Amino acid sequence: MLTLDYLFCSIIILFSYLILLLSRRKYKIVLPSTSFCLMWTVTVLLLIFQVKGFWVTYKLPESSVSLVAPFIFYLCIACTIGFIVAHILTTNANFKYNYGYVDVELLDYYLKRFKWIPYVCGAVGTVLFAFLVSTIGNVENFNEYRQMALVTKRVGYAEVAQRISGHINILGGFYLMLYGYVCGQKGIRIGNFLWVVFLCSMINISIGGRVWILTSLLPFFTTYILSIKYVNSDFDQRLNTKKLIYILLIFISLFALIGLVRGNGDGDKFIDKFLYLTDGSRMTNIMLNFFPPGTYQLENGKSTILGGILDSPMVNMFAGRISFDIGLSVTVKSIMPNLYYDFGLYGGPIFMGFICIILEIVCLYLRYSNSVLSLICYGTIAGFLVQSPVGNVFSLYTPTFEWLIIIILLKRWIFNKGLTNFDNNHNTPVTKDLC
Repeated sequence: MLTLDYLFCSIIILFSYLILLLSRRKYKIVLPSTSFCLMWTVTVLLLIFQVKGFWVTYKLPESSVSLVAPFIFYLCIACTIGFIVAHILTTNANFKYNYGYVDVELLDYYLKRFKWIPYVCGAVGTVLFAFLVSTIGNVENFNEYRQMALVTKRVGYAEVAQRISGHINILGGFYLMLYGYVCGQKGIRIGNFLWVVFLCSMINISIGGRVWILTSLLPFFTTYILSIKYVNSDFDQRLNTKKLIYILLIFISLFALIGLVRGNGDGDKFIDKFLYLTDGSRMTNIMLNFFPPGTYQLENGKSTILGGILDSPMVNMFAGRISFDIGLSVTVKSIMPNLYYDFGLYGGPIFMGFICIILEIVCLYLRYSNSVLSLICYGTIAGFLVQSPVGNVFSLYTPTFEWLIIIILLKRWIFNKGLTNFDNNHNTPVTKDLC
């Protein structure tokens, strides 16, 4: 098939399956399947626009995606089959259908107990931003600031802030998950919502990126949608729907605005601001050109699963090949290179298909689990594949799963202590299965 044939077939598979999922009530929530299909549908559609020259400033030659287009096609087929298998295996599963979930007043109590998390995120992000501004100095545009922010070495107090930034950012994501669930039951206060999201996003905002919009909204909306879907509430959701529309318009406009100020020239079209999602695919095409099948030794999981723990020789080799261009060096790479390094052109998609089976089954189970910890695990796994078009999700989420392990080990101290205090102060009957 030709390049565009692969892309068109990919988007037909993804979009058709996404519609099929959303047509069934039990899948109208954020799951690995829905998030994967949505993100890759948008990504492939933008690639088609670029190749065809539709509504973009610069038309891409087919050669810029000719090698990656078949890989995307294989990946879409394998992952879709994986999701279908997961749904078949869980069709008659004996889930514990407990629509009560966690007492929302208790969750609200935990939000107040851990309200320091957003403020620490904001403080650390402010320190990093102040350091970068003072170190980088004058820049011509925001895009140059973004590049310099990624390559500038942190020293002194900024180094300390950098060391804790990733960890506190993860806790900020967990906080947003609990916050989203509570808002689903009590309603959204736009001012408070924007303030909490801004504080939790300050670390990523400091480096001039746009991915913070996605990484902040995703944890919130994942549990928010779950909350309004499976828990009965007397709150009028129509008012919330209007507020959600306002919020989405604000952040979509903000995403485009950041893309505008990061531009290198005038005359860019609106859709250009969203082509960030296609950077990973185009970088994968460059990688495939450097390392054709059979010209390197497979790493068998070292690049994907262990990417956040061990160094991958192939990742380092590719980084060395593009080190001459700072723009390429800081451009997102997607999950595809790592799958290719480990298992090859065909093995990579097959491996990802098995991962999709596991993620979907676990997430389908967790949506009914009656505990705070399971709510956090659900929010983490449901959004696991969202960044797959722009990064290696395995290495990105390695610290997150490390924190989940820590929380599991300390769950009785974290949750049961809070439950005791809540009971003593409120004398309110709540769900006891918090762990």
